Amino acid sequence: MNTKSQATLLADLPSLPTVIMDALQFTADKQNLSNLANKISQDPHMAVRILRVANSPFYGRSREIGSLQEAVVVLGLNRVKNLLLGLGFMNLFRLNRQDFDYSQFWHHSMAVAECARQLAIHTGMDQDIAFTAGLLHDIGLLAIVLLFPDDFSRITTGQHLNRIEAERHVLGFDHAEIGCNVAKHWNLPMAIQHAIEQHEIPRGQDEGKSLELMIHMANFLVLAKQRDDQAFEYPESIVQILEMLNIPLDQAIDWANSSQQFANQVVASL
Repeated sequence: MNTKSQATLLADLPSLPTVIMDALQFTADKQNLSNLANKISQDPHMAVRILRVANSPFYGRSREIGSLQEAVVVLGLNRVKNLLLGLGFMNLFRLNRQDFDYSQFWHHSMAVAECARQLAIHTGMDQDIAFTAGLLHDIGLLAIVLLFPDDFSRITTGQHLNRIEAERHVLGFDHAEIGCNVAKHWNLPMAIQHAIEQHEIPRGQDEGKSLELMIHMANFLVLAKQRDDQAFEYPESIVQILEMLNIPLDQAIDWANSSQQFANQVVASL
């Protein structure tokens, strides 16, 4: 493993662009609806992408949305913020490796973000925080690819039971841990840091709903959907958590399916 500390290496990560910082800070009022559209319009490439997604079949609009102002009004501030964050983070890292599927990574991340948003709405939690945490839950994977390229190759080619075990064996830490540190480096809310850190193994499942549990559930549901295995049986532990949250299993599966469709439209805009 590289002997440089995580903190030293994280300093080499790109800073968050202004457009992402603005999206994280916007609140739902009429003034900010206009301000958000104006901010997006300053980045023509981003504006085109958001309009492309807004006009995608996923939303089923009967007529074309022709301006950012209209997109913000029709789709709503929260949804446009979500698109802005998703496309902004996708544009922040550009990796070109044969052993890393960049598009698939962001497809999964966007699907988990959307599924987490649905879970948050159902359970009365903050949907914006849930979406952002879901979007970034695997950001540690990108950090490993970017900061430890040689070690990443060893992780993907080594003989280990799972990725977490491989990462800990090669690096001494896993993507959830370094992902939490990335979020801390960017000064993201503590709740998001904890959700990233615990998305693989959440703590305190008996304490009721939490952001960590939402992200863990969303990640599992999307991964299960991506298996495309009709015979797959959901573990009893997952069913129990859904029961605790008063979410029927078939409803959770429907959310995972629609989240995949949403991710399809967003990634197609890259």
